[in-house]
Amino acid sequence: MAIARAGSLRRAAAALHIAQPTLSEQLRALEKEIGVELFSRSSSGVTLTEAGEAFLAQATVAVDAFERAVAAARCTGGTARLGVADGLADVAARLLSQLHTGRLRMAPMGTAEQVVSIADGALQAGLGYAPGSLPRGVGRMLIHRFPVRALLHREHHLAQHEALSLSDLAGEPLIMPESDAVAGARRFLEAFVRQRLHPRLGPSAASHDLVVSMVKEGAGYALCVREGTTVPGTLAFVPIKEDVPPLDVVFLWNRQADVQELVSAARHLARSG
Repeated sequence: MAIARAGSLRRAAAALHIAQPTLSEQLRALEKEIGVELFSRSSSGVTLTEAGEAFLAQATVAVDAFERAVAAARCTGGTARLGVADGLADVAARLLSQLHTGRLRMAPMGTAEQVVSIADGALQAGLGYAPGSLPRGVGRMLIHRFPVRALLHREHHLAQHEALSLSDLAGEPLIMPESDAVAGARRFLEAFVRQRLHPRLGPSAASHDLVVSMVKEGAGYALCVREGTTVPGTLAFVPIKEDVPPLDVVFLWNRQADVQELVSAARHLARSG
């Protein structure tokens, strides 16, 4: 909405008090998530596409409704909102187990959306995957770093190996989740490119749970599922020989919000691993 009002990413970033690269990254993530371009880019700025006009109209209604809902909640004493990225329900459950208050609501939300919502005060905190640069006022804490493992069906011909090289996997279909997949896909694909390999991309999945189901059905393998996540006994995690950047799970929060108990619980998770 800010970009549409300003007519350029630079002016919108200044109005939002965030860095232009951060705003550009968030816009690309949003367009990737919904599958259409919202703006036409030119040297003079940006203009809404037809899809962008339709999206803006509905987004305006949604934001107005949400702001009214926030105001109503605050009138009743308020309840902190915790954004939770796809695939992190177990981490959220561990975080909640450390809290003594019940005044917390979880909201399924991608990492990029969490960053925007935390920055503008609509969300107090979130659990996501390591983002790039963050707007001023948004705190970040590493909760856990998971080495990347290949998840395969135990009957797959590669599942019996003690470790796999990326060259072993390049010819097999790689299943990726659509949610939070922009940064994840870049991380995984760059690992193949460094080895001068061209991975075979398989079908995408709407969620991490669906990724696991598709691997179970033999549609391919996955790199995005954290080892330790509960998966069917018919599946197996196999280490990767090459150095692939790990899956970083982070806690994000608004430094101006009253969420000290949440921050303390997140620190406990980080220490306990």
